[in-house]
Amino acid sequence: MNLGSLLITAVAAVLGAAIATLLHLPAAPLLGAMVGVAIVNMTPMTAFDFPSWTKWIVYVLIGWLLGVGVTKDTLTQLRGAAVPIVLTVLAFLIFGLVAAWVLWKFTSFDSLTALLATAPGGIAQMGAMSATAGANVPIVLTVHVLRITSVIVLMTVGLKLMGGRS
Repeated sequence: MNLGSLLITAVAAVLGAAIATLLHLPAAPLLGAMVGVAIVNMTPMTAFDFPSWTKWIVYVLIGWLLGVGVTKDTLTQLRGAAVPIVLTVLAFLIFGLVAAWVLWKFTSFDSLTALLATAPGGIAQMGAMSATAGANVPIVLTVHVLRITSVIVLMTVGLKLMGGRS
């Protein structure tokens, strides 16, 4: 273990996360840390990489963080909207498959990267899944950041059209 590499990589991750948070970017800590560490990796120095057992612990913690949000009320709401939810998920999956095929066919992306880049999901979850599966994580996360940023920007218009508050 190279302590200097660990320290520089940690500072880059925290600094990137802080800057992204100040800029109010979507998934700021994740995105900022990723960019900060990527910048270190683009220098002659190599960013510190954690051993696989620590990555497993991080994925457990992400699962824990997501699981805490599930309550009995959540399940009641899901049960009441089962049919529209299933139709929405099917529409997302079909669109994602078509979009993945387009990315795979007309870019240099491998099929796994294209599928994960277009799959519906959160940035943290898709980033973790991409890293575990061996996809091109920066490509997957870039597509998801663009998607989420677009949703946030267009949300005001959608809310106005639906009669909600902006």
